[in-house]
Amino acid sequence: MASLPLTGIRVLDLSRVFAMPYAGAYLADLGAEVIKVDTHHAQFMDTTRTINGPFPDNHPGERYWERGGTFHTLNRGKRSVTLDLRAEAAVKVVKALVQVSDVLLENFTPRVMARFGLAYSSLRAVKPDLIMLSNTGYGHTGPWSDFGAMASALEPTHGTGAFMGYLERDENGRQTPGQVPNKMGNSYTDFLATWTALAAVLACLFYRARTGRGAWVDLAMYQVGASFVGEGLLDFAFNGQRTGGRRTRRLGNRHEYLVPHGSYPCRGNDAWVTLAVRDDGDWQALCRVIGQPGLASDPRFADPLARHRNQDELDPIIANWTSTQGQYQVMEALQSMGVPAGPVLNARQLLADPHFRARGFFEAVTHPPETGLGRREYIGRGWKLSQSALIIGGPAPSLGEGNDYVLRQVLGLEPEVITKLRLEGVIGEAPVGGRPPASIPLEQQVQLGWTVEQDPEYRDFLGRLT
Repeated sequence: MASLPLTGIRVLDLSRVFAMPYAGAYLADLGAEVIKVDTHHAQFMDTTRTINGPFPDNHPGERYWERGGTFHTLNRGKRSVTLDLRAEAAVKVVKALVQVSDVLLENFTPRVMARFGLAYSSLRAVKPDLIMLSNTGYGHTGPWSDFGAMASALEPTHGTGAFMGYLERDENGRQTPGQVPNKMGNSYTDFLATWTALAAVLACLFYRARTGRGAWVDLAMYQVGASFVGEGLLDFAFNGQRTGGRRTRRLGNRHEYLVPHGSYPCRGNDAWVTLAVRDDGDWQALCRVIGQPGLASDPRFADPLARHRNQDELDPIIANWTSTQGQYQVMEALQSMGVPAGPVLNARQLLADPHFRARGFFEAVTHPPETGLGRREYIGRGWKLSQSALIIGGPAPSLGEGNDYVLRQVLGLEPEVITKLRLEGVIGEAPVGGRPPASIPLEQQVQLGWTVEQDPEYRDFLGRLT
């Protein structure tokens, strides 16, 4: 730990669900001590602890609040202190922790922290050089500031849905831009907020090291999302007046000018590969790989403009070849000729991919015996540091496992004070109220369309990996 970049930094994590908890996990990976402010009152517990799963073997178990894979991913390497913030004593503990912490993460709507007396203006009086990051859907100012938000509901407000959509066949059978906007993916904006928050916190730590002053980061997720739409916004801003308001069209898996470009079926069940032809050199190489060198001079495809006009005729030719090949065969054959290509990997393939394994991207964590989780692998980071061997420091904390450590060792509270907090229900180590989430059989999940398929050999597969 001594060699990690954030050793000696303490982070107080009041956040829930996804974006900021994940940012806290990255800070823990970097060596910070991250204290998660949990609660043992089930109605207020983080939903990733109680209902999100996924649970091992699709079984929540008696200690379901300790077994969710999402919770462990987002809260790995942290400590847990349970505080019922409805109690004045709990708010006093938070303020005492702020005094001995460097960074505070929270993702409540603006009125919540103010109601608790924990707004930045109040906490700065307690800790003048505090770095506080407040992550909301729409920021702390403006007419939407008090609206709650989820990543999937944010996408329409930051415009990404307008650029996402499938192609549809018109009356002539040609692929045309679809009329229905689409989501980008599962909680895509949460990931953007996670990485943005990480950069902001690191920048503020650098700023504090130079100036001795803290900072407040007002992170609005819909603005983070809009900042990733750049090309479409620029197109309209620069060309709108001249064209009467040009709007970037939906492209599906195609590209504005690179052709061929997209996903093509391969041999096997639901197996696909993506490829991108950038220029005539790539095109000629692709024709040789698929065994049709004469196709390169076909008038329909001889130059980029012709290929763009005739994509509907070109795509089936490529698909006829890829459908006879394995995903990695296509990738290796094309990449050996300098043509960008890659397989579309599912979860099993990701875990087994030789390049991911060689890079050590999935990191093993051993859980406490009482959870029944054993040794599991989690997603690491997309980057390495030459001077620090970053690792996941441990599993997500059991509920309240750090109560005594935080209250006694960090804050110096007397044992009788801690006992009183426990007796009054301010802290605790087991849920009050609540019940295990319903477990829907995997076969039924497939029928309902919740999952695509189940892998009956996954146990043996994971055993071979680890």
